[in-house]
Amino acid sequence: MKKISPILIVIAATLWGTMGLFTRKMTELGFSTLQLVFMRASLTATVLFLYLLIFDRDKLKIKLRDAWIFVLAGLVSVVLFQHCYTSAIMAGSISIAATLLYTAPIFVTIISAVLFKEKITPIKVTALITAFTGCILVSGITDSGTSITTTALFLGIASGFTYGLYSIFTKIGLRHYSPLTFTFYTFLIATIVLIPLCDVKPMITVAFSSATAAFMPAIFGIITSVIPYICFTCGLKYIDAGKANITATIEPAVATLIGILIFDEKLGISALAGIALVLISAVILNLPQKHSTDTSKY
Repeated sequence: MKKISPILIVIAATLWGTMGLFTRKMTELGFSTLQLVFMRASLTATVLFLYLLIFDRDKLKIKLRDAWIFVLAGLVSVVLFQHCYTSAIMAGSISIAATLLYTAPIFVTIISAVLFKEKITPIKVTALITAFTGCILVSGITDSGTSITTTALFLGIASGFTYGLYSIFTKIGLRHYSPLTFTFYTFLIATIVLIPLCDVKPMITVAFSSATAAFMPAIFGIITSVIPYICFTCGLKYIDAGKANITATIEPAVATLIGILIFDEKLGISALAGIALVLISAVILNLPQKHSTDTSKY
């Protein structure tokens, strides 16, 4: 499992990169953004609960004193993250919000160095700078000349911070629980919190309005939440949090490629360069290091 950890992170990031594809279609069907968040959380929690109930009931057991980590992960890295990210898009633009979202590795690398004593190596710094530069180029900010408001800047950075904290919470949770247990309780908390915040009845009405509307939520939840979160959480068990988050920055590159191939969005030279930089950073980060310190015990 340790050898394929980087591959699991890449799979997670790639599937997360398909969010735009599903979001466009489902909002056209009549679902709200908050309802989409609820669908992802509730489906993930349901699938994992049924799996654990049938195949491994022992993993459903947790100690009450550890509940705080699941509560924080669910509230901060699922509910609050989605709220900040959506609000950042509304306050500014998608390109700016997407770029600021990938400030996450910066926060994770710094916090991980403090909490887990993960070394900030020259390789990691180089990969981080390369990845973030790539995200900026992919977003198109350097070409558009778009200005950013204080509100959009704050919300965008907040989304990056809350998104990155998932890795921190996961590293702490995996000290005592399996990836499946951690993911299940995180999304269970998020689901419970989201029930009163989204209009459930209108969502059900839309879901039964057509065969497509009834079928899409399940596919959406499995591809953009169930599989990627399990892969990412499992990958974090054997790879340090800062490295995982930098590797996961291939997500905007994937999202951009989907936009070009499926929605015929135009891509400039700077965006192509950005995609290349993001992919290069992932390669650099996963090159064998003779004198690297193994942090998998954390």
